[in-house]
Amino acid sequence: MRSLRLTLAAVLVLVMALTASAHPGKLDKNGGHYDKESGEYHYHKGPNALESLEIRRNTVYKAKVERVIDGDTMIVSFLFDDGSKYLKERVRFLGVDTPETVHPNKPVQYYGKEASNFTKKSLEGKTVWLQTDVAAKDRYDRMLAYVWLREPKAKDLDDESAIRKHMFNAKLLADGYAQLMTIQPNSRYANIFVHIQREARQEKKGLWGKDPE
Repeated sequence: MRSLRLTLAAVLVLVMALTASAHPGKLDKNGGHYDKESGEYHYHKGPNALESLEIRRNTVYKAKVERVIDGDTMIVSFLFDDGSKYLKERVRFLGVDTPETVHPNKPVQYYGKEASNFTKKSLEGKTVWLQTDVAAKDRYDRMLAYVWLREPKAKDLDDESAIRKHMFNAKLLADGYAQLMTIQPNSRYANIFVHIQREARQEKKGLWGKDPE
């Protein structure tokens, strides 16, 4: 029995050593760390990874869209560097509000199905990058995020052209699937979103095209 214990202990030490060499740098309680060279935060699959994630403000997370609930809400799985799934989180898009389709106390609203179908077609099964603002979650414990369709570079985060082209929240406004909804303190892109919505209204796109019947 003593020999078995010593063997198991040796194996454990070896596994820990291999894990450390495969994942340089100490992992925090979320199973991730900051890269020493780039300074970026990312996740690793390791012994310190938990089944829950502390969502940080002003951070970009890589995730896979598992299911779209409606035009501005979805379920995602966070991803490891090797592409394996980490955990699931409900995400509410920041800065926009699409017409209701699944509210328990409200009927399906005008242009709601169109918005929901557009989000499903655009995002389900896709890899996205979720950017948090000052408040990372709402009172319903949903993650609040700007949804990027490609990994944003540091310069993209304040580039209106990149935001219009690669941020899904902006696309919802530009194509008339959503209206602007700014809830403080999450207002990083409020001014840009105002301009995008104004253009959509002037061009009578989507829900601005006609009055609900």
